[in-house]
Formats: sequence, structure tokens, C-alpha cells
Amino acid sequence: MDEKERELRQQLAKKLEEARSLAGEGKLDEARTAKEAAQTLRNQIDLLAEIRATDTPGQTTPAEPEQREDKQDKSAQYRSAFLKELRNKTLNAEERALIDEAIEEVRAGMQGGVGEDGGLIVPQDISTMILEKKRQFVSLEPYVTVEPVSTRSGSRVIEKNADITPFTDITELTDLDEMDNPKFASISYAIKDRGGILPISNTLLADTDQNLMNYISTWIAKKSTVTRNKLILALLDTKTKVPIDGLDDIKQVLNVELDPAISLGAIILTNQDGFNFLDQQKDTEGKALLQPNPTQPTQKLLYGKPVVVISNKWLPSTGTTEKKAPLIIGDLKEAIVLFDRQQYSIASTNVGGKSFARNSTDVRAIQREDVREFDMEAVVYGELTIV
Repeated sequence: MDEKERELRQQLAKKLEEARSLAGEGKLDEARTAKEAAQTLRNQIDLLAEIRATDTPGQTTPAEPEQREDKQDKSAQYRSAFLKELRNKTLNAEERALIDEAIEEVRAGMQGGVGEDGGLIVPQDISTMILEKKRQFVSLEPYVTVEPVSTRSGSRVIEKNADITPFTDITELTDLDEMDNPKFASISYAIKDRGGILPISNTLLADTDQNLMNYISTWIAKKSTVTRNKLILALLDTKTKVPIDGLDDIKQVLNVELDPAISLGAIILTNQDGFNFLDQQKDTEGKALLQPNPTQPTQKLLYGKPVVVISNKWLPSTGTTEKKAPLIIGDLKEAIVLFDRQQYSIASTNVGGKSFARNSTDVRAIQREDVREFDMEAVVYGELTIV
């Protein structure tokens, strides 16, 4: 990288900072002008990088190390800058430009503030790690419809559950009757920010980048799973509860209460108490009714339907003299839509709040989503009498 490119990168960092400052003061026209100037500088930098990476006559061997360095994956550069700022270390102009560029892109896409207090946007590889680790926990997210969205609010049009009448008989040379038409409804969503604070010891921050990434990713994955499970269960809890006295009532729900198309994709969601009851049930030959799922050996099936178990802590049983365990039967993908903004953000401080006194760096993590009902007739919320 030559002196000119370094100078341009420094100018880019200053111009982005200027654009943020103007936007914060409500001077939108000036902010847009500064942003456009920053984009021009970014284009110049990219062009210089392309020229430098192109073989030219007379190029000498000593230039090769710089070329290899320039070919470094940009995402790896950003991750390095991200973790460096997370430790509150001073960034050089190039690293600051990478962080500012990412924040600017996300802020423009969301039409709202994300990093106005120095917050960082999670690099793609850390986001991927978070998604991978979420699969290690009991998550209801795979069982509902997940709708990725790119705006903070909006709506989706869906077909309403309506009676469909058959075609009428017709005779030759007679006019056809008008048929009933599909009914549609609009589901509105409004993305909400949810998050928390994670104190990290400064000793851990001195450890390797990989350990830090794993630590943060695991924590966010746990919190994200618990948060979304709670939102989904709260929506299901609005259903009217129906008594279920045993296995015959479960068959009744699957065979009669649910539409055959819904029953085909149904699951049985319960807590530890409900699973314990089902796991003790046997057929006339003394064989357990719960069978392993051939595709997922750790999962059990009842009448061919997956049994999903949530901790009693998050899905508690009710009753004192007569204990009742929740037994939610149906197709949750038809019942609930999770609108996923698909963004995590992280900001950190080692001087604010309690961090200075306890010699820690406090990390604030935020995720964004909204959960809405789609067709709540697709599930039956039963209460299984177990005592």
C-alpha cells in the first residue's frame, strides 16, 4: 500500500465520522453530501487496490509480499479490527475505515441508529458461529415459519383460512355461477431490539481471538434461543386450553381436531413432566410407545409425530392438587411467523457502568425480531393430566 492510498483511507475515516456527526445533528442534506464524498473516496481506494494487484511490466519480485498482503480476505481484516476495538485498543486509519464502513452500511439499511454510541456490527463469521451454536440448544425456531426481513417494520399478505365450496353443476349453454374467491389478510410486523450486558474479564480479553469469539458466540446463542423460545411460547399461551386425559385424547386431536393437512406436519411440544408421562406409556405388548426418530436418534416419535421437549423452567406445568403438563399439538409453521431482522450488534466499554470497578469489559449484545400469529387454528393447546 503506497502513501497515497494510506492518505485516502485516512480521509475516508474522517469523512465517515463527519457524516455520522451531521446525521446525529439532524443535518441530513449535509450528511448525505459527506456520505457521497466518502463513497467517492472508497471508489478511489478500491481502484488503486485493483491497479496494485494487477501485474504490470517491470514489476519486481520485492513487490510480491505486499501483493499477498493485499489479497488478504477483507472479512478477516474486519474481524481483526472488530476484536481489536472490542478490546478497546487503538485502531489505525485503515481498521477504523473498515469498522466505520460496516456501521454506515447497516445504518443506511435499517434507517435507524445502530452504532451511534460506538457500537460494532458483528462480523459475518461470528454471526455464522452464533447460528451454528444456536442449533446446539433446544430451539423452537426451526418449528415455526421464519421470514427474513430487511426493514424495521412492514407487512406480509397471507391467505386466510376460509371454507372452500365445490364447483356447481353446469348444463350446456348456461352461464356459469361466480365462484367464491380466496380471502387474504395482512400481517404487520414491527422489529424490536432485545439484548443484554455480558461482563468479560480483562484476563479473558487478553486470550486468543478464537477463544473470545467462541465465548461471545456461545453466550449470544444461548440468550437468543431462550429469548425466541419465550416469545413463541407466550404467543401459544394465548390459546384456549383443552383437557387431555390420556393417549386417546391425543389421537383425537391428531385425527379429528386438526385438519388432515395440518396433522401431517404436526409436532407434539411438551415439557419435562409431559415427556416423562409419555415416555412411560406402553402398548399391549409392553413396548414403549415413544420410538426413536430414525433421522434424529436423540428425538422421540409418538404416533409418528416428533416430540419436542422444553425445560419445565420455560414451559411449566400447572395445578397443585391435580398436576397438568402442557401438550401443544399441531403444525407450528402454520401457526406462527418469526420475522427475523438477521442482525446482531455488539458494543463494549471498559470504563462505563460497573466495568471500571471490576476491571472488566462489558459487552452489550442486541438482536432483532418480531413474532406474530399466522393461523392459530393449526395448533391445539392441551393440558395433560399426569397426577
